[in-house]
Amino acid sequence: MERYWQIEKVNLKHNIPVHLLVCLALLCLSPLLMGVSNLEAEDTAKVLEMYVALIGIVLIPPVFLPEQNREIRELVGSKYMNSAAVYCIRLLGNIVILALFLGGYVWMLTRNGCHFPVVKYYFGAYAGMLFFGALGLFCYGASDNIIIGYMVPIFYYVAAVGSGDKYLKIFYPFSMVKDSLVEKGYLLLAAVVLAVSGIWLRSRKN
Repeated sequence: MERYWQIEKVNLKHNIPVHLLVCLALLCLSPLLMGVSNLEAEDTAKVLEMYVALIGIVLIPPVFLPEQNREIRELVGSKYMNSAAVYCIRLLGNIVILALFLGGYVWMLTRNGCHFPVVKYYFGAYAGMLFFGALGLFCYGASDNIIIGYMVPIFYYVAAVGSGDKYLKIFYPFSMVKDSLVEKGYLLLAAVVLAVSGIWLRSRKN
């Protein structure tokens, strides 16, 4: 257990501090960019799905970032713990942090007089957050390029805004606006498949 915690401590100290600051900055800037007070359920869903969920793109794809340095990649590959385990520990730590960020943000919305089903919207927004991040993780693992890992989920987001649910169907990421959580289940399942596949592809390359 101690060695697992050591991996996460290194992750927190050296790998993701900048990404954490970016996530915090995006969340703190939201009152300046959109209303976050006295919102009804539909408007709250828009804030959570179309803004807050984007921090998943910031925090999940960098799971592979330290190994962008070939020397570090070779070091990780030479250790007694395989690289897939290292990636899984980093990923788990990052998604826990995302859950905490989202929880803090949802609490802020309730304190600001927003009216919405808290538990339902929390898990709906979290599923979207994980999907966007896992899509980036998979693309990064497949391409070995962090830029692609960021750009593909951003492109997906833009496509979803442009086409609505006409083409994306069960993988439409903004379904809470229409008071539907069915799509969130598919997004969560897709997130698991994408994350596992991305880690598997990256581990094979190592």
